[in-house]
Amino acid sequence: MNTTNKNTFLGWVAAIAVACIWGVTGVVSKPLSMAVDPMTLVFFRYVTAVIGLSIIFLFTSRSKSLSVDLGASLKIDKKDIGRIVLCGIVGQGVFSLFNFLSLAHIGATENGVIQGMQPFATVFFGMMFMNFRMNKVQWGAFIASAICIYAMSVGPTNTIDGGSPLLGYAYVTCSMLALAWTAHLRASLAEKYGSVVSMLYQYISVAVMGIFVVIAMGLDLSQIYIIFSSPLLIALLIFLGTGISGGSYLVQLYSFKQIGVEKATMALNLMPLVGYLVAVFTLGEQLAVGKTIIVSLIVVALYVFTKYETKEEPQAAEKLKAQEA
Repeated sequence: MNTTNKNTFLGWVAAIAVACIWGVTGVVSKPLSMAVDPMTLVFFRYVTAVIGLSIIFLFTSRSKSLSVDLGASLKIDKKDIGRIVLCGIVGQGVFSLFNFLSLAHIGATENGVIQGMQPFATVFFGMMFMNFRMNKVQWGAFIASAICIYAMSVGPTNTIDGGSPLLGYAYVTCSMLALAWTAHLRASLAEKYGSVVSMLYQYISVAVMGIFVVIAMGLDLSQIYIIFSSPLLIALLIFLGTGISGGSYLVQLYSFKQIGVEKATMALNLMPLVGYLVAVFTLGEQLAVGKTIIVSLIVVALYVFTKYETKEEPQAAEKLKAQEA
């Protein structure tokens, strides 16, 4: 294998790895959300993320090649502070809170499929506020995915004791919309300051807000001992806060450089399928032929949607997915 083929191969491996990392968010969150109340878990997640991303920044900021894309300085304009706080509280805090709440009512499979609708929701918000347009093929892909989502919601669902599937779908939809609503703004901040720097400040804003919430609501931070009592929960929290919310950006940047943004972005369409398969094999969730077909069709619809959008607006394609985790 020559150098060019090797780089291409490693680029695809990196792109698929990012899809796997982001695709298992629901699976990773499930055990944590069952052990700790959602509001407190949000605080724990972003404190961990701030620590992890700060360490990553210390290393990436010293590299000239990495700092160009990830950020070399922590200095930001005062006019962007409000935007960063908005993206942090809504795009990260609200997103995570409703995501954790949903897992008390639906399985990681259903959660992952709804979260996989990010590209559609992001473009819809772009149509509302940024004059984006969808072509006929994209509309067809969206309608097909909507039918699949409906079929999944009325079909066999992973049941949770004491949970309400309808409420779970409502929670995860709110979570997905919170992330999609801030997608373009997060992308513009990442372009200006670097993805690591912009996300670090967003995580800090959530963590600081979390301190006020902890005091106001009297949250029980001693629940951290529940996590510390289990090596598995410790590993999941670190992976959730540092791997999913931090290290994955380095892997994605590598894939961008090796195979290009368009191809690397296409690989992210595997996220719902990855989440489904991992949930089945690690959490024992339901494996059904009908559900497998539905998830596969959604992946195809996402691929078609992204493919045609990328052809028409290559710069927007990167914005739609570069920071969805």
